[in-house]
Amino acid sequence: MKHLPVLFGYHASNLGNSHVPLSLCRYRNESGRPTTLTVPSCEESLAAPWLKPAMTGIRKSLVYRLGSSSRPRMMAEEAFFRTEGSASPVYLWAGLWLDLFERFSALGAKIIIERINCHRGSARAILRKAAEFWNTTPTDTISDEQIAEENRKLLLADSVFCPGPMVRKSMLDSGVAKEKLMSSSYGWAPERFASIDQPAPQNPRPVFLFAGTLCLRKGVLLLLEAWKRARIDGELVLCGGIDPAIEPIVSRHLGQYNIRHIADTRTIDQVFGMADVFVFPSLEEGGPMVTYEAMAHAVPPLVTAMGAGAIVEDGVSGVVLPDLDVDAWAAALTEMSEKREKREALGRKARERAAEFTWRKVAVRRAGLLEARYPELWK
Repeated sequence: MKHLPVLFGYHASNLGNSHVPLSLCRYRNESGRPTTLTVPSCEESLAAPWLKPAMTGIRKSLVYRLGSSSRPRMMAEEAFFRTEGSASPVYLWAGLWLDLFERFSALGAKIIIERINCHRGSARAILRKAAEFWNTTPTDTISDEQIAEENRKLLLADSVFCPGPMVRKSMLDSGVAKEKLMSSSYGWAPERFASIDQPAPQNPRPVFLFAGTLCLRKGVLLLLEAWKRARIDGELVLCGGIDPAIEPIVSRHLGQYNIRHIADTRTIDQVFGMADVFVFPSLEEGGPMVTYEAMAHAVPPLVTAMGAGAIVEDGVSGVVLPDLDVDAWAAALTEMSEKREKREALGRKARERAAEFTWRKVAVRRAGLLEARYPELWK
């Protein structure tokens, strides 16, 4: 039976972005659809027959200690091309060298791309607009050359996985042929949350939770201003690291307005367990897993269209708000703080919705899209 070769260019720890390809490949294999995942290196605890690290042991240690930051990725690409050079299709993740795409294309291979975020051109425009709105220095580092390189990769691709509606929109806005686009989602892993079935919190005052990097891109400046304007009798918990670019602004708010900061996201299961509402006014995303995870904990989300991913149904399992409308956010925060029954009803629907987005189910749906497009893939 033919297998699907996948390449991810970073260390596989099952944290952050590496959690996504590991989860998808695991469940494709478990469903009887052979898939291999090549990575530069991985945690020893993740060892599996289908996981192929380019480096292990002493070699891995030496490369990371003595080599350039790009050397592990280059070694993974070399190993992948050496073993899969005659394969078609091949599944390539973000952050790989353009040369690899061109080499596979020259051999006639069909290339599948995973887009973990919006098109870089769209992302740059969004971040510059936000910086202008908040009268701050743009924090994007996206160059014209990077945008041109991304356009070249997308041109060479046969298929492009879009993990959310806004990613698809950014691809269309950037001129990618709609025939290439495969709409999908990301998901969540029940086994990562030991306390997910604990009773809902009985907070005397509602607790609103933001989780993620505190930065311009995630809409934190809007959240802080809306929270301050709403004057809610509740608490805002910010969970995540702080981008130095906005650290002075965040620091001025901490200790005031009932705002608390938790830097360690490793306790996120416990943090979800104490929250009444999840707030995520992100300006640019791919498939925000944190939204899926919050909903799985029955925490109703207030999100932007970007923060909604493919999971939030406006008015049913959450509330979708404009991304630069402080008054709209302040009003929504106030309403959610005052209407416990609405919070709880949305939370129940959020949990029901999240049950359809476990990685096992997402992987099977994505495999169906691949089988429809490449009928000979797993035959």
